[in-house]
Amino acid sequence: MAFSKSIKKGQIPVGCQLCEGGNKIEWKCTDCNLLMCDRCKDRVHLRIAKDHKTVKIKDLGEHEDSWDSFVFNDLKCKDHPDKSCSLYCKTCSKVICLKCIVKVHNGHTFVDEEELDDKKKILHGGKKKCKQNLIKLSSEKEEIITPEKPDNPRLIQLKQNILNQKKTLCQAVDKYADALLQKVDQHFVTLDHKEEEKLDKEIRNIHMKNEALERIIASKDFMKFFRDFDKLNFALNEDMPQRNTNISCFPTFVPNEFTLHNFGTLEGIIGLQEDTSPFEFKVKHQWITKLNNIHYMAACPDDTLWLADSLNSEILHVKLEKNSVKVISSFNIQSFGIAVLSGDIIVSTSETRLKLINERKQKVTDSIFDIAPLISRDVHISKDQNILIGARSPGPIFPVKGRRVVIVMDQAGNHLTEYELDSNNTRLFSLPYAITSTSYDNICVADRLCDEGRGRVLVIGQDGNLINFYTGHQDVDTNDEQFYPQSVLATPSDNIVVTDYLKHEIHILSSEGDFISYCNVHDIGLKFPYSNVLSSAGKLYIGCLSDEDETTDGGALRGGAIIFEIKYCGI
Repeated sequence: MAFSKSIKKGQIPVGCQLCEGGNKIEWKCTDCNLLMCDRCKDRVHLRIAKDHKTVKIKDLGEHEDSWDSFVFNDLKCKDHPDKSCSLYCKTCSKVICLKCIVKVHNGHTFVDEEELDDKKKILHGGKKKCKQNLIKLSSEKEEIITPEKPDNPRLIQLKQNILNQKKTLCQAVDKYADALLQKVDQHFVTLDHKEEEKLDKEIRNIHMKNEALERIIASKDFMKFFRDFDKLNFALNEDMPQRNTNISCFPTFVPNEFTLHNFGTLEGIIGLQEDTSPFEFKVKHQWITKLNNIHYMAACPDDTLWLADSLNSEILHVKLEKNSVKVISSFNIQSFGIAVLSGDIIVSTSETRLKLINERKQKVTDSIFDIAPLISRDVHISKDQNILIGARSPGPIFPVKGRRVVIVMDQAGNHLTEYELDSNNTRLFSLPYAITSTSYDNICVADRLCDEGRGRVLVIGQDGNLINFYTGHQDVDTNDEQFYPQSVLATPSDNIVVTDYLKHEIHILSSEGDFISYCNVHDIGLKFPYSNVLSSAGKLYIGCLSDEDETTDGGALRGGAIIFEIKYCGI
């Protein structure tokens, strides 16, 4: 393996290890790792190791990825050293020979060579797919536009398109402004001509009156004098008509408001337009349960669910069938968090020790997970099967007094670590209400700040330092409607799904608590989304609270809290 890498990097060439002639190596023995030329492979190596397997150097990478890299026969049985192994006992997690079956492993479950090869093929196919995906992602990474890549042709073209639009609109504005100015000039040319005609007419009328007056004054005809006097006297007493001046006829310019749509918009940028979010939620199926509320959910490997109504002290194990919810078992116990651990159901009951549900015996007993003198809140199982418990000191929840902490334990009940104070020795939590963890072991906590439920989401690193916190988004959270996180769920892609039941919203955060997007699920029929869980098959279930308006005549809730299976994209 080391040789193949050195050849690719073009370092010091290596000659045949079986001759001193420095011949070009062409073969490698996968059993003894010798590098040899074509001549030594046949004349030397074949004679001393005829059962060894040799491969061409150019095909070395392909053979190293082969599922023939190890087989059962390579191992000698520990209990029978003269025998080669041939099977893997799943029951005992041990490689054994045929002789072992009769004495020790009779009736156990085995993996034979054929099944081993099948599993290797699956892994080999997965490795090839990973390589293909890496090549694809590397190619996509090269296309990413960053400030360090100002010469990206797509970025250059995008900016040029904007500048072209600017130039086009500037030309259009100049043309339109010139047209308006021309209309103004034409208006006043026409107006001046009309006014001049009016003035000329009035001047002519006055001249005619003046000539008539002169004739009468100079006349010696008494009859004509007195007859025309009355007519002229009436005309002389007439007022001059009121003229409109140029100023009173000025038009007014009313500018229009400039908007984005007058220029153009950018499509495909998150946050600029409401329809650009890459995330999508649709209701695929829904079931009405017998619970009034679904405060907590946990998924089993067989795709059954555990549901908990904290207010009514009910826990159900259910199977979601096509048109109904089949109740497998039920327990009367108040819960503040439930989780599935190696087939067992552990429950937080706000006591110093977590409870364990034995479904077969229909019993609830104390578990080995003891956090005394603290009392528990939520419980979460990490990917490495550690138990994370939200805990606090006994007494009133608010105002905050005593300890507020997230405790990490192993499956034996040993305390591994605690998260309580940040690097400045300041309290991290007010009430660690709901907990999840990412594949990189960041711990995400929905932290309740007051009795009304207002809260925030904190992301804590393995070192206990606060990475980030999220208090809601300015587009939807106001003084009257603040952020009320209830459940947190880490997805396989390491995004964090947060429910806000009061505003019927789902918020999407990155693994470090940065805001990505949000969705109002009331628009798709979800009211009061509270709990959420991903099944082993990747199905997203959201549990809701009953509508408080839907009550019986006696004022009690009708029940019928709904579970939704959500078809999702992008999370």
